[in-house]
Amino acid sequence: MTKIKLIQTHEYDKINYKDLGISRNQAQQFKIFLLQKGLSKALDFQLDYICTNSYVGTIKYKDFQLNILPKILGDKDSDCLKNLTFMLKYTNKLTIHNINFAQLERLSNNPFLEFLIAHYAKILLDTLNLHIPHHYESYEDNLPTIKGRILFSKHFKVNCANQAKTYCQFDEFTPNNLLNQTLKFVAHALAQLTKVKETRNKLLKILAIYDDVELKTISYSQTKKILLNKNQIRFKDSLDLAKLFLQHSTISLHDHHFNNLAILFDMNLLFEEFVAVALDKIFPGKVQIQARHTIIKDIAGLPNTSYTIKPDILLGINTIIDTKYKILDLPERKPAESDIYQMLAYSKFYERKNIILCYPVYKQHYNKKTTILKDDKCHISLITLDLHQRLTDSFVKELFYNAFNAF
Repeated sequence: MTKIKLIQTHEYDKINYKDLGISRNQAQQFKIFLLQKGLSKALDFQLDYICTNSYVGTIKYKDFQLNILPKILGDKDSDCLKNLTFMLKYTNKLTIHNINFAQLERLSNNPFLEFLIAHYAKILLDTLNLHIPHHYESYEDNLPTIKGRILFSKHFKVNCANQAKTYCQFDEFTPNNLLNQTLKFVAHALAQLTKVKETRNKLLKILAIYDDVELKTISYSQTKKILLNKNQIRFKDSLDLAKLFLQHSTISLHDHHFNNLAILFDMNLLFEEFVAVALDKIFPGKVQIQARHTIIKDIAGLPNTSYTIKPDILLGINTIIDTKYKILDLPERKPAESDIYQMLAYSKFYERKNIILCYPVYKQHYNKKTTILKDDKCHISLITLDLHQRLTDSFVKELFYNAFNAF
């Protein structure tokens, strides 16, 4: 088996093709793989190197694995991982239960992917210990005794010279259904991928429980046919995570494993959703998400020329919040001119007094008193949220209440 080269990096870093062990031609194939997975913006491909953007997560491609961690969610990589998983849970991107991070960090040099695999193994095994989902599945077969109903047209065609059998259609209450086939296939593929013995043992227990379920390759498109009934709803979290693995991978058809895998999250979107969810929990009923406003309906003589603006968050009756997942480090790294112009447009067309640019803390903390512009019509300010601390529900509640209560 070829040894996988593991490379750990961060947002907005540069990695040479040589360090990845690929040629320029192979880099183009890598680029095509990401394009097929809807991740064309995740990496910038240059002549001899790749630049990471705002996407974080893990990519396994050919003989290398690339882990991309956020820069501003903690002072150490382990802190970044814990805060990232908290944000994914908080925004319902993943339903995450207790995972032993310390053990994963000790046993694996790829904790983000191992975290996802361990999480899948845990929640699926826990659920299977309570219940194995069965369905009534419809089958057709040529049988020595009648079962279900006779399919006369097929019976006469198949058995014209053999009256000892009858071609029938019948239903069986069986675990060998698409839901279980999906969960088993993903467990099988992940068992080949994990390097953590405890996780692999859990996945092998799942495969043993599913001994009567056919092992077959399942595509992401097939999972769209799965509809959970009330007895199967407990498998929703496992199925959602299985879909995540299937959606972001390419699959080897001959040995049922993941050839390539790219599970990435755009921190721009995640930070925006994190702020919106936190505000909605703390100030219920006062938060609107991305309320679109038309500023130009159309231009005479020019078809399809309407223009809209869409701030990230409206808070109460007087405040607009626009999240910016960018490094803010005054005076060198200041708010972009385009962002300031955008805030001025919001103040004009929404007629709201308080306009807030909201950043994560990089090196310095800028509180709500940091004013960019103040006049009779609007007050544009910036605040930063310190996500370097260990994120918990109580910490987030206090952080957001202190930052936004005055508005």
